[in-house]
Amino acid sequence: MGDEGALETAGWPVLHLFQRLDRTRWRQLGSEEREQATSEFSELLAAAASEDGLQLVSTAVLGKADLGLIAVHPDLARLQRLEKEFAATALGCCLETVYSFLSISEISEYMSTAGDQARRLLAEEGLAPDSPEFQQKLAGFTRQMAAYAEARVHPRLPGSEHPVVCFYPMSKAREVGANWFSLPFSERKRLMGSHAEAGRRFAGRITQLITSSTGIDDWEWGVTLFGRDLKAVRDVVYEMRFDEGSAVYGLFGGFWVGLRFAPADLRSALQL
Repeated sequence: MGDEGALETAGWPVLHLFQRLDRTRWRQLGSEEREQATSEFSELLAAAASEDGLQLVSTAVLGKADLGLIAVHPDLARLQRLEKEFAATALGCCLETVYSFLSISEISEYMSTAGDQARRLLAEEGLAPDSPEFQQKLAGFTRQMAAYAEARVHPRLPGSEHPVVCFYPMSKAREVGANWFSLPFSERKRLMGSHAEAGRRFAGRITQLITSSTGIDDWEWGVTLFGRDLKAVRDVVYEMRFDEGSAVYGLFGGFWVGLRFAPADLRSALQL
């Protein structure tokens, strides 16, 4: 499905967990037990975060939960074991999962192709296909798209320079008069191109991870925003809701916002 030459490769499983601490149960543990439980969980966080192939981000969630975890790994079974490892700890026994989301990284079917670029160079710049300039620009575009595709299908989560993390699920509308899936592919691609252009204006302030969950979870996509500050998150979501693709066809779930913390800072982050 889609434009000729579009890439279809899917990537890595991604798990979002949001958990609330049962503080009554936690306080029933003795002070020494709480100390040991905190150290055990902190060490598990640190070991997982340094494990080859596993990416893990921990956040102190505001309002809706206490702890947020984002885990990425090529093997779904590793994410399943990781979840159970955390649950089996003394602190984990006091944590209740209030929301979870499973998805997979992918290359968007709406990504521009070499054919799109060739047509643009011909129509907008008037370059002949056999000219050196045409070939040079096309080759540069192809390299750029290959790097972009690699980043989408094999994402690398940003570092602590983006301390604010916001996650929300979304789908496209299927309403009468606003059914995304009844639109021609060319129109959907045009709308998504405009949507992506709006998002690129926030480069440097926001790094985003967009994953697919159709047939995997209750929504069709998961969006994770890593921001330099809270206003950057607010601004990008506000700005992009005016984009036609979102204003007419976007359906949004709940928003979960947290502050990243290092495993060693677990006690202070969760006020244990």
